[in-house]
Amino acid sequence: MKLLSIGLSQATGEVKEKLVCGCKMLTQKGFRIVVEEVDRGGYTFLGLNISDGELSFRNYERIKNILRGSVAQILADWVVSNEEHRLVDKIVKNNYFYFSDDERTAVASNAIRALSARSSAHNKLIMTRILDYLDNHYQLIVDGFLNFRLKDYRLHLSEVIDKVADDFMMELEYQEFIRVLRYFVDVQQPRVEEAHVVITSLGLYKICDSHGKIIDNQYQESDLLFNRNDYESGSLNNEDLLISALITIAPYNVMVHSTNHARDQEALETIKSVFDGRVVLCNGCDLCIADYAAKSTHSECNTHTEV
Repeated sequence: MKLLSIGLSQATGEVKEKLVCGCKMLTQKGFRIVVEEVDRGGYTFLGLNISDGELSFRNYERIKNILRGSVAQILADWVVSNEEHRLVDKIVKNNYFYFSDDERTAVASNAIRALSARSSAHNKLIMTRILDYLDNHYQLIVDGFLNFRLKDYRLHLSEVIDKVADDFMMELEYQEFIRVLRYFVDVQQPRVEEAHVVITSLGLYKICDSHGKIIDNQYQESDLLFNRNDYESGSLNNEDLLISALITIAPYNVMVHSTNHARDQEALETIKSVFDGRVVLCNGCDLCIADYAAKSTHSECNTHTEV
């Protein structure tokens, strides 16, 4: 007596093995369920059948419901662990055909990592859809099910990939921006030996020389890489002007004084990227602002961290 049939276009070994294991609990209850494999129309069908005797309608429905739950879980796990990677590659290839092969590979890899955090939610969604389908159908062909019954799942994959691709492009643009800034630093004639960047608790910046004297206003605004008119219009922020001023000064060494490295992480990373090998983070000294000094057990600290 036939219960369910699953059609697969790819290797069936893993799914068949799990289906056989899932049928063992019914065998223990006196119902011998066998998994029969048949090739037909380009698909391999795994049929779950009762090999001996006839069943009452009540027992037939009870066994079929048990199998539905087991089959839905097995197929949902298989789709997430095997098919999701293939679907991601296909979506990236179709939607981002203008990317290079390496860029598509990077986007697909980043998308798979992003989707791994959502695997449980995807598993639950797919399992629910399979259970709904098997309520009214004896046979399920996985390829067709993915294409026509899991549109919301595939749409979510596309949305995640689009977000990952946007982040990837922004990172490429950022790295190119950093490369250009490094070029400006390399060709610029240093105006000071050492510059001290003080980041206040309000997120404001000032640049001092080794004696604590402010130096970022000693040069003409026209020398800045970014114009202050852009800052006033809102297209630039304090960090942009800080980097511009530092590049204009082009010091041999940059010491950064920050009261909160976590809060200022973005600015610190940018400074370290542009002035590669020249940056030192201060852990507390006379130039550090008052709220740091208040928390420190010493009035002056000469400890620094090279980065």
